[in-house]
This record gives sequence, structure tokens and C-alpha cells, in this order.
Amino acid sequence: MTKKSIVLKIDGVDCSGCARNIEQKLLSSEGIVDARINLVYKRIFVDYDYENISENEIKNKIINSGYSIEELEKETDEIQKPKKSFKTSFFNKKEFYTTLLSGLMLGLGIILELIVKSEISSLIILILGTLVGGIFIFRKALFSIKDLNLDINVLMSIAAIAALIIGEAIEANSIVFLFSIAELAETFSVERAKGSIEQLINFAPTDAVLLIDEEELIVPAKEVEVNSIIVVKPGERIPLDGVIIKGESYINQSPITGESVSVVKSINDEVFAGTFNEDGILKIKVTKPYDEMFLRKIVSLVESSDQRAPIESFVNTFAKYYTPIMFLIASLTLLIPPLITGDPFIEWVYISLIILVISCPCAVVLSTPITIIATLTRSARNGVLIKGGTYIEELSKTKVFVFDKTGTLTIGHPEIDSIHTNDEISEKELLTLSGSLEKNSTHPIARAIIERMNSEKISPLEVLEFKTVAGKGVQGKINGQIWLLGNPRLIIEKNLEISDKLASLLSVLQSERKTVVIISSEQKIFGLISVSDQMKPHAKGMVTELKALKANKIIMLTGDNSKTAAKVAQELGIDEYIAELLPDQKMEVIQKLNNKYTHVAMIGDGINDAPSLALANVGITMGTSGSDIALEAADVALMTDRLDDLHYLITASKKAMRIIKQNITIAILIKIILFVLSYFGLVSLWMAVLIGDMGVSLFVIFNAIFRAKGQKMSHTYCDQELCFEDFQHNKNMKKTDEKHRNRAFLSHKN
Repeated sequence: MTKKSIVLKIDGVDCSGCARNIEQKLLSSEGIVDARINLVYKRIFVDYDYENISENEIKNKIINSGYSIEELEKETDEIQKPKKSFKTSFFNKKEFYTTLLSGLMLGLGIILELIVKSEISSLIILILGTLVGGIFIFRKALFSIKDLNLDINVLMSIAAIAALIIGEAIEANSIVFLFSIAELAETFSVERAKGSIEQLINFAPTDAVLLIDEEELIVPAKEVEVNSIIVVKPGERIPLDGVIIKGESYINQSPITGESVSVVKSINDEVFAGTFNEDGILKIKVTKPYDEMFLRKIVSLVESSDQRAPIESFVNTFAKYYTPIMFLIASLTLLIPPLITGDPFIEWVYISLIILVISCPCAVVLSTPITIIATLTRSARNGVLIKGGTYIEELSKTKVFVFDKTGTLTIGHPEIDSIHTNDEISEKELLTLSGSLEKNSTHPIARAIIERMNSEKISPLEVLEFKTVAGKGVQGKINGQIWLLGNPRLIIEKNLEISDKLASLLSVLQSERKTVVIISSEQKIFGLISVSDQMKPHAKGMVTELKALKANKIIMLTGDNSKTAAKVAQELGIDEYIAELLPDQKMEVIQKLNNKYTHVAMIGDGINDAPSLALANVGITMGTSGSDIALEAADVALMTDRLDDLHYLITASKKAMRIIKQNITIAILIKIILFVLSYFGLVSLWMAVLIGDMGVSLFVIFNAIFRAKGQKMSHTYCDQELCFEDFQHNKNMKKTDEKHRNRAFLSHKN
């Protein structure tokens, strides 16, 4: 099969039912592998076999269903284009005005009939109200009939027209008016979700202050080139992603991380477009062009997210059989009872129309997408990026959570605790050798060694014949001798000689939860460097709350020695640990856990753990802000290093699935009750629409948009100040009196 993918923007897709019809029509076509619509951004993503179907044929199928295709804007144009508020977008829709006019005509018709007693005038107004309010419903119904699709629009059109025929004009107008309100409510909720995400782009200023030969020029941000220098003053938002080359300031990163707590940023720290500079003048070297800003990456991820969830297969199956069965029951109700009872034919026509209205599965179909949309968008605003509804449902079922240790349960910024030698070499010489071997490494332990070497102003030596020993360490030739640096596994693998003193120290250090690095020649060990990493303040609390959320097993994976791993696991209350793992062995562990437990989530840094994360049912990366690689690797990306964001993610997923099941159950129960009552003459046509369609649809919508959210973790597990630290910058975090910061801000502003 020769597969290709296209993304198209569709105009006119305003409800989940419409989206479902297009998806099913395409999926039933030969050559279509997959088709899904992002209802928020009106985009359809199609995978197809181009040997069996062409792009033009796909477009024609969409157009023949009554929708038009628009050109996708370039990202640069889309960013530059002013974003309308969701209210403005909503009130610009033609459907809003036809519904409003239909409602006014319904009200006027009722007044003319019941108060003025002008039946002819009332009938004319009500017929016009039905036609005006139903113009878009009738149009969609025609295309559905053409495709032999018995959908919601067809059912409502039949009910409205039949009501007019039997002389129930008020009921006919009520049907189209109330149904249109339900459709508008869905559109409103979708536009609201879209607006909340697009607002992020508005945080990025369109102009930048460019520094050229110490002269400041205001230029459009899109014209600023990479490596240019820009100036950002207190009280201004940063227009482009970059690195600070001069200055220090508190930066509010809430558009990126969802956290309103400001963090200190200084020289060599990364900053992002849209974040707010509070109190210092910054000179920033631009690292990305305007149309590649990280903020744009977040919005793009939400735009392309798959809003489907596995539970929709149940909904689609239900709708597939429910509507035709109810249509058949309505038809039988129309024909059989009058023949048996001799009752007036018109009475059973009326009851059959009620059943026809009840047969619309709108609220049931709507339950899943509206909840998924609300959860995806609200989570994104809170710094939790979920790539699709599948992961929401999967996380709600997950009972096994696997944590990588370094940078996930620990801060990921280890420091040297002690240096020990065999008395043949000084501590300074040992540090010089180890720093020289590690100078090009980005591993956290390597950074700890290099930081100590730099703080003692030691220059690295030249290293020849350098090579990495996977999962164990590095080696290279310094001053004509081969030196090795790595973990204690090297002792066994290389059969290295170790003195009694160092052997005793190694055992003690490992029992104290220290990570130990050995430095040796090809024959014997010359010294040990012990490194420790601080546990994240919320680590123990996260484990406790995961268990409270019905997690069956919490597992820690680490390359550290077993003694260190056991100490960490005991301290945090972790159920199981697997230590001394090489990267490929972590993948094997995840595969075994998948086979054993089915629903497994792994939490890691998204770069070193990318293969293992990809194998887990859900791969979650932490501290992803600014990292395009980690963002692409993850199923879910947490913008901060804080574990309470993980708590938000899990509680949001569980809450979303509870809401979906609740909405589906309530919608079905209401329809069953109305169906039974209709045979006893206790339900009128307008009541069926008001309660069974519009009412339950509004309940589903508002239940989702107001309740679909997660909870942050309680801060009772750790020191309050530590819980609010930004761990990526905790080394240079400093306390400044709030009054001083406000005074500095005001003085700059004035």
C-alpha cells in the first residue's frame, strides 16, 4: 500500500454529528485508511492509498456532502492574523441570526394565535419561522438523503414538515428553533475551546525592539532573524524565543507552563515568546524565527490532536442501530395502532413524530467529543499537552505507573558530595581526569563533575581515542595512558583491581543512596566520586496520591546501583524497583510490563527515555517546555518538572471518562422515559424537542465544559516554598521582597 496524508480545512462542520457523517462517508470509500476531523479547528486529517483514490476525489466526496473546502493558511499568516474572540466568531455565524429570527417568529406566532386570535396571520408567521429556522437543517438533510444516510437532520426535517402538514405549526417552528439552539450551544462550546487556545498566540507581541549597533529599532517580530539581539523591558512580553545574553529578571511563564508563579531567568537561560518580563531589562539572542516559536508548537499540537477516544466505538455502534430501530418503531406506531384501536389516525401521527424526535441520538453522539475537546484545551492552558482522546481514556484505566528516576523523581541536577582516591593520586588530579573525559557529555552526572571542575578553575586535558561504553561509562587516552570513567559495573566487566579502602567506601556510599562514579586505568581503580541528586519535593506525595487514585503498582527504573535504588524506593513508598538497567534493558522491561498489565504509563524526560516511552501505552514527558524533541516524542507532555502536573493529568483523564459515561447514561435514560410516556399522551412534540434533544444536549455540553478538569496535588507533602520552585532554575532562584519588585517595575514603567 502506498499511503499519503492530507490535511484539509472544511467550512460548515459545526457539530459532532456532521463530523461523524463525513468521517463515515470517507471511511466507507475504497482507498481511505483513516479519516478524522478536529471539530475545534475544522480540519480533516485523511490517510489514503493514492493508488486507489486521489486527493481530488477525496475533496469531491466532501463537497458532495454539502461542505466547502478552504485553503489552509500558512503558519506565518495565521500567527500574524488577529485572532477574533470566540464570542465574535460565534455571533458572526449565519445560523445564529436564522435561529434568532425563528425564535422571534415563534413568539409572534404564539401571540397572534393565542391572544390576538388571528389564525391565518399566525400560521403564515409560524411557517416562515419554520423555514427560516430550518434552512440549514433542511439543506444538510437533503445531502444526507442523497447519501442514503438517516441522520439527525433528516429526522428533524421529517418531524418539522410532518408537524406542518397535520396543522401543528407551533410545534413545527418549536422543533427547528429548539434544535437550532442545541446546535448553536455545541458550536458555542467548540468556539469557546478554540478561543481559549488561540488566545495563547495573542500573548506573543507582533513587534520587537531590535538592537543594532547599540541603537534600538522597533520592527515587526516576523522580520527579526535568528541570532539577532532584541531588548525586552520591564512590563513587556517577550516577542521571540531566545537565550538571555545580558540581564536578569523574574519571568511569568504561564502561557507556556500554566504556572502563574514567576521564575528567575538570567544569562544563558532560555526564554519563550509570549512570556512576561516583570522587573529587569533583558538582552536576548533570538534562537527561532517568529513562525517557529514554541508557543506556536503548543497550538499546533492541540490543532492536530486526535479528539476521538475508544469509547466512541460504543457510541457509533449505538447510533448505528438506535436510530433505524426507533425510526421503524415510529413507522409502526403510525400504521398499526389506528388499525387495531380505531383511534383517529392524526393522534398516532403525532405520537410517531414524538418518537421520531426522541430517536435523534444527538446528545449521545455529542457526549464524547465535547468532553474530550474541553479536557484537551483546558489541560493545554494548564501546561499539560495531551495528543488525543485515546490517551485520556487510556490514562483513566491505567493501574501501573513506571517512573524513570533521574530528572523525574529527582530534580535532575546532581552535585558532587565527595571525592576519594587510592592515595596514588590527588583529589585535584582525579577531578581533572574525570572532567576531561566528561567535558562533552550532557549527562546530569557529567554536568556535576564539570561544574565542580569549573568552580575550582581547573582546565580540561586533551583526550585522545575517546569512546563511549554504552550504559557503563567512557574511556580515552590522557597523557599517553588509557583512563576509564563509569559506574561500578566496570569493576566486574574489566576485572579491575580495587583497594580495601575504596571497596569499603564504595559499599558505604551506595548504602547512603549515593551514585558512585569510578575512575580507573585499564588495571586498577584510582578513585571514586560520589554524587547525589535531591528528591523532588512532591515525589513522595505523588506516590501516595497515585495509590489513592487506585494505582495497583508503581515501579521505578534506574541505571543506578541496587542499594541506591532500594533506598529511594523505600523513602518514596514505591512498590517495585529495577536497578542497573542499560537503555535497551528499560525497553525490555516496559515490553514485559505491557504484556503483563495491559495498561502501563511511563514517565520520563522524553529524550534519553524516548524509546521506552514510545513502547508504553502512554508515554509522559516532564519538563518539556522549549524542547521540540521531547514534545514530539511524548503522548502527553508536561511543560514543567512539577509532579503535581502529573496529578492534574491523571485526575483530568479520570474525570473526563466519568463525565462521558455519565452523559451517555443520562441521555439514554431520558430518551427511554420520554419514549414510554409518549404512549400515554404525557409528552408533547415541543416537550420531546425541549427535553429529549435540546435539554439533554445542553446538559451534556455544560456538564463537559464546566466539569472536565483535573486537580493539582495538595501541597501538604512538602515545604511550601520548595513546592513553588522552578526546578530547572532552582540553582539561581533567589528571594526578592515583593515590594521591591513592584517598586522596580513601577520605576521602569515611569
